[in-house]
Amino acid sequence: MILFFGTRIRRTVLSTGRFGCPYCLEERDYELTESRTWFHLFWIPVIPLGEPRRSVRCTVCAGEWAPRVLAP
Repeated sequence: MILFFGTRIRRTVLSTGRFGCPYCLEERDYELTESRTWFHLFWIPVIPLGEPRRSVRCTVCAGEWAPRVLAP
């Protein structure tokens, strides 16, 4: 029998809005995402590994930053 296993990062979008992108230097749309690494068996997520990580992602340049960039 062959076993297929490994890890994969799954992202969940928590909120969206507009912010001043540090890379684009313009007002852009963003997604506040939560990423978590999962151990998977036969491509089915089974066990979460580590703590979830939140980040802000620019929808234009796809850059990611810590959520503190949303602070005024």
